[in-house]
Amino acid sequence: MNEIAELAGVGVGTLYHHFPDKRALLLALIDDWGDRELARERGIDVAERYLGPDPRAAIHADLALRAERLRREGGFQLVLMQLADRDHDVRSRLDRIQQVGRERLRDLVVLGQRRGVFRRDVDPLAAAFLVQNAIHMTASEVFVHQHREVSADVMVTELSHMICRYILEDPS
Repeated sequence: MNEIAELAGVGVGTLYHHFPDKRALLLALIDDWGDRELARERGIDVAERYLGPDPRAAIHADLALRAERLRREGGFQLVLMQLADRDHDVRSRLDRIQQVGRERLRDLVVLGQRRGVFRRDVDPLAAAFLVQNAIHMTASEVFVHQHREVSADVMVTELSHMICRYILEDPS
């Protein structure tokens, strides 16, 4: 905590006043990071991008951007993904973030179904759950467990194709 206080430019007493230990600080950092991630996702005009003239390209571009962001600046998120497997509090905080993302994705599926872009025969919440977990599992295997049998770029392309075949009205 001394080093953290020094890097933050505050006294160690001030740090302990707000965070009784490193674990409390970590959990607060997770909450703050999650809020920032959710705010960033909210700021993007997702509906128009995914429901526009080329939803297939939009899905692929979004997955490629997420993969590149994980490669470049994903250290904190990758550590959290590892910790979530063995720490209930970390898992519950990540679950909260994923729940909000799943609800937003469900709403996008409903809108896409109304506009005739997404298949009407899929349950929106189930689709959101499956797509979100396919993305999460792929990210975990490629970036956390570092499976190298297939490159990250190939994984992004194949994941994009899989999602498009499942969700788009005309996946061709």
